[in-house]
Amino acid sequence: MKDSLLRLLNLQRIDTELDKLKKVQTDHPEAISDLHARLKTAKQAVEDKKQQAAELEKTRRQLEGELETIQAELKKHQDRLYEVKTNREYDALQIEIEVLRNRADENETIILEGIEQHDELKTMLEEEERAYEALEADYLSQIQDLQNRLDMVEGEASGWREERSVAEEHVDRPILSNYDRIRRVVKDGVAVVPIGKGSCGGCFRQLPPQRHMEVRRQDRIIRCENCGRILVWREES
Repeated sequence: MKDSLLRLLNLQRIDTELDKLKKVQTDHPEAISDLHARLKTAKQAVEDKKQQAAELEKTRRQLEGELETIQAELKKHQDRLYEVKTNREYDALQIEIEVLRNRADENETIILEGIEQHDELKTMLEEEERAYEALEADYLSQIQDLQNRLDMVEGEASGWREERSVAEEHVDRPILSNYDRIRRVVKDGVAVVPIGKGSCGGCFRQLPPQRHMEVRRQDRIIRCENCGRILVWREES
C-alpha cells in the first residue's frame, strides 16, 4: 500500500502540472481577446477624434463659403448705395447692409471659434495618437508573448499526458477511480496531499494523533475527515 500511495502522489503531481497547462489554455486566449478588445476601443477613440476634427474642418469650409457669399452680397448692396434715387430706397438698403454685416460678423466669430476648437482637437489628437502607438506596441508584445506561451503549452501537455498514462498503469483501478472521483469535487483538483506538521496538506486542518499514526503506517487509504482528500505520509511530515 505504501508504494501505491506514493504512486498516487506522483500521479497527483502530474495532474497538477496538467491542470496548470489547461488553465493557461483557457486563460491566455481570454487575455488575448481582452487585449485585442481594449486595443480596438483605444483605436476607436482616436478615430472618433479624427472624425470630430474632420467635421469641424467641414463646417469651417461651409461657413467660409457662406461668408464669401455674404461679403459678395454686401459689396453689391454697398455699390447700389450710389445708384438709389430716394431716401426710402437708401434707408432700406442700409438696413439690408446692416443685416448682412451682422451675418458676416457672426460667421467670422463662429469660424474663429471653430479654428480654435480644431487646433485644440488637433493637439489632443496628436497626443492620443502617440499614446495609442505606445499602447499598441505594448499590447501587441503582450499578445505575442501569450501566443508564444500557448504554442508551447500543447507540446508540454502532450509530454505530461504521456507520463500520466505510464503512471496510472501502476495504480490499482479501485484506487485510481477513487482518486479521480475526489479530484472532481475538491478545490483545484488536488485529491492527494502529504500531511505536514500534523495537519492535512490540503485544508490544513490539524489531524487527531490517532489519525496521524494511521497515515504514518501507510497500510490503507486514509482521507481527511474535513476536506475528503487522500492523506499520504512523507518522511519530512
